[in-house]
Amino acid sequence: MAGLGRYVLSVSTAALICGILTGMAENGGKKELFRLLGGVFLTIVIIQPLSRVDLDALLDLSFASRETDAAVQTGEKLAREAMADIIKSETEAYILDKAAALNASVTVEVILEERGTPIPVEAVISGEVSPYARRRLENILQTELGIAKENQRWTG
Repeated sequence: MAGLGRYVLSVSTAALICGILTGMAENGGKKELFRLLGGVFLTIVIIQPLSRVDLDALLDLSFASRETDAAVQTGEKLAREAMADIIKSETEAYILDKAAALNASVTVEVILEERGTPIPVEAVISGEVSPYARRRLENILQTELGIAKENQRWTG
């Protein structure tokens, strides 16, 4: 509160000084010059306290920045997990469709790349499959899905 009183006193004093100097000036160009300089001086006195305000402390931007970073990381993680779930289920459905077209009854589990973009890197296939259907499915997994033959585990 004392700071506000000092501020009002300094603005009042500056206005009084500007008024006295402008009143003492002769009419004409000098009076207009004193009025202009007095206005600039009064403006500086009025906005001078604002130059001392620490906006970072006032708004605590570092806290907001940490909160924002944490929210972004959480959002990116959730988006990646959702994308991985979709890719996994769609890939498994694709393999099951191809197996059904070959009259093979199988179950499939697709394993995705854990780092970077979630892409299928491994498949575990279970069920009774004829040698022809197995070769065809192995070829489909390798050529169409990019799952190397050594990353295809057949059980059952």
